[in-house]
Parts: sequence; C-alpha cells; structure tokens
Amino acid sequence: MKLFKGMSAGTTALIHPGGPPTQEKIAAALEPVRGVGADLFVAVDEHPRAFTPDGEISPPSAAVRLAAAHLHAQATSRTSWDFFIDGMEMQVRREGEEYLINHGPWSLAGGEPARAEGHDSVLHLTGLTDPRPALRIRLGGRTIAVAALASAAELTDVDFHTPPRAEPTADLVAATTIMGEREVDLTGEAGTVIGTERIGAVQVRGFDFQAGEMFSADTLAIAAGAAARTWLGEGAATEWIAVFGGGNTRVVLGEHALAAAEAQIFAEINWWG
Repeated sequence: MKLFKGMSAGTTALIHPGGPPTQEKIAAALEPVRGVGADLFVAVDEHPRAFTPDGEISPPSAAVRLAAAHLHAQATSRTSWDFFIDGMEMQVRREGEEYLINHGPWSLAGGEPARAEGHDSVLHLTGLTDPRPALRIRLGGRTIAVAALASAAELTDVDFHTPPRAEPTADLVAATTIMGEREVDLTGEAGTVIGTERIGAVQVRGFDFQAGEMFSADTLAIAAGAAARTWLGEGAATEWIAVFGGGNTRVVLGEHALAAAEAQIFAEINWWG
C-alpha cells in the first residue's frame, strides 16, 4: 500500500492516495511498532477522509492541510482546493509554506451585550481555585467558551484530565493567556517598508467535550484570537498567532475567520502490511 507521511501543527498523518482500505488495515498502519505509526490515516480521493485506529472521524484541519500538501506535491502549479467536509465546502489556499483554510463567518454567541461585558459564561477548570468568566464564540455551528488566564503558569495548572464545566454548555473550551501585540513592518517586492501591521499572540490549551484535550486546532486558535480581539477593543489586531503545545497557527479575523499553518510531506512509504 502506497503511503505518504506528513506533519502539520504537531499532528502526524499517513496519506493514502485513493479510497480508504479496511479499518483493520488502517489500524495496523497507524500502530507505532509493527505499522508505520501516526496520529491519523487520511485517504485522499476527491475529498479527504480521516481515520483513527477506532474508526472514521471528521477530518481535522491538519488532515485537510496535509491532503492539500499531498495534492500540491503531485501538481505543483495548483495552489487552491475546494473540499467538502461534513457536507460543507472548505476552501484551502497555499501561501508560501502555509496552507490557509477559510472557516467561514464567526460571531459572539452572546451578541453585543457579551461584547460590552467581556463575558457571557463561566468556566470551572480543574487545577484553578475559582471559576473564570468566559466569552462564547460561534464558528461553523459550534460554540467555544474562552477564558483568559493571568499567566502561562496558571495555564499550565489547568488539568484537562478532568473535563471542565461550562455554564451555559459549550462544544469546546479554550483557556488562553494573551501574550501581547506588536507592530510589524510590511515590505514590498523591492524589500522596502511599505507600512505596518499589528499582530497579536495568544497561548492556548483546549478541551473538546467529545474528544478530550486538544493540542492544536483551528477552531481553538480562531476562538482565542477572536476573544482576545474582543477584550482589547477597537484598534486591536485582526491577525493573531495561537501558540499550542503542538505548534503554531496563524489566524486572520474579518467577516470570515482564516487559519494558516504549515504542512509538510516528508516520507514516501511502500507498506507491506
């Protein structure tokens, strides 16, 4: 079986051109000792499908980027793709070494009252002594409750081995610290400075109530960036770098939320399993 191995934002995947093999073969390929070993198995036919050893899952952003990276390697002149994921169109575009995904519109679940208050929910996080106010972000039909913590040390103290509790309920939880904003120079083709742009950075940890702790995810990156932008108010950065334990994701916030990360295919494998 022909396989390609790659990594994006700390997630490894085995890319298989064509339709998926049996689940038994997928689980064997993902096994780290007798198989090849990876977090995900991604079958790339017309659209990517993702699998774990336990079965098929909705393709995460890393799987989508690695599918695009594989297709780009086969036809380097192509730099954009339209995939259908869970019945919805997902646009992917290659920019430099990054693969940028358009995740569609985002909003504050609590509307303008939540913007004015800076929060509209409460998170109970194991490892912290008291509940934290949180801001709910809506993206792609999911609600993410984001709480700002005072320091990286406090972020480390959060224990996601015990599921957090969100009031009202949410699909995902993000604990974040705002690392700050800075002005960066924009240069033209000649290398001269043509302007400046404000960019912010957040450190993020997250929890999915269906999948457990998440070490990188576009949804968490976008929600953390959107919450930070809302808290900092008018004039805050529209571009944010979300720093995860599994890697960094760049977020651009307009009417639509865009997220970009690198994806690299680094091995071609003929597996006999």
